[in-house]
Amino acid sequence: MRRVLRESVSAGMILDQPIYGLNGQVIVNSGVELSEFHISKIAELDVKYIYVQGEAVLIDENDTVALNAKSEFVLAAHMALNEVQVGKYVQIDSIKGRVMTLLDECCMRKEIQPLFTAMQNCNDYLFKHAVCGYFFAMMIGISCGVEGVRLRDLGLGALLRDVGMITISREILNKPGTLSPEEMAIVKQHTEKGHELLQHNSEISLAVANCALQHHERFNGSGYPRGTKDNGIHEFAQIAALADVYSSMTANTPYRKALSVYDTLGIIGKAGAAYFNPALIRVLVNNVAVYPLGAIVRLNNQAVGIVNDYADELRNKPILNITRNESGERVNQTVTIDMEANPGLYIADIS
Repeated sequence: MRRVLRESVSAGMILDQPIYGLNGQVIVNSGVELSEFHISKIAELDVKYIYVQGEAVLIDENDTVALNAKSEFVLAAHMALNEVQVGKYVQIDSIKGRVMTLLDECCMRKEIQPLFTAMQNCNDYLFKHAVCGYFFAMMIGISCGVEGVRLRDLGLGALLRDVGMITISREILNKPGTLSPEEMAIVKQHTEKGHELLQHNSEISLAVANCALQHHERFNGSGYPRGTKDNGIHEFAQIAALADVYSSMTANTPYRKALSVYDTLGIIGKAGAAYFNPALIRVLVNNVAVYPLGAIVRLNNQAVGIVNDYADELRNKPILNITRNESGERVNQTVTIDMEANPGLYIADIS
């Protein structure tokens, strides 16, 4: 199935979803081969787009320029993902191949490739942020049982969530230091700009476009651009929003250093329920083990221990079996420290 703008509808296309009139009655049913008569009726109803049978238009195998651009994009995406320190926290190997195969398929879509290229050329951080958010969104989506065409739409929506940034002045995007309130207001326009760009692409579904529009909306209605809340936010945009924030907080940006996975999940766990779907937070936490069982950690008092259990649901307060004390001496008897019950202690390093 693919979406086609009214201006691009032609006779011979086969309708995949019914077209409804103003009173909800079916005007043209699915499975009908469109004729000039049907097209005139569509125009009278002021239908902006329809869904027809068929796959997205792919890059021709003889188009070497486009194929080379696709290969370069996928390679750069691999490199961007490898720079993210997620390996020891995320079970990355089990899904990375599948996720990157789907990315490769996305890049074969002819009308979409220019958007990827524009993002890559616009800003290095923007591109890396798009790729990392895409990975975490796909990780959450796969864990939630999203499959098939819906998984592809989720991935494409997460990858293109910030595509509206290509319409923002390079002076603002690359400005060192803090943006002024006026500049920030301009940057916030990227959600609606991106939605507009994607809506006018007949190969892109509404679910994908909604990721661009709503990935800065928040569950309590405090987000932008429209203050949409709860399940008024599209399910894919909810996933993209959480992945966007997580990947942003754990990445180095022009404005600050990356937060640790520990700190990031702590912040999301404490304040996130107001901003994100709590069920999705649980899925993220279940996939991102800040301190995996068996990990060796060093505390701020120099004691060393092994993660044996967790004191909290978010798994960011581990229970440790201490192997070396504060003086570095080996501990022979069983000594257990519950990090939740010892607020003066924190994990300084993990291996």
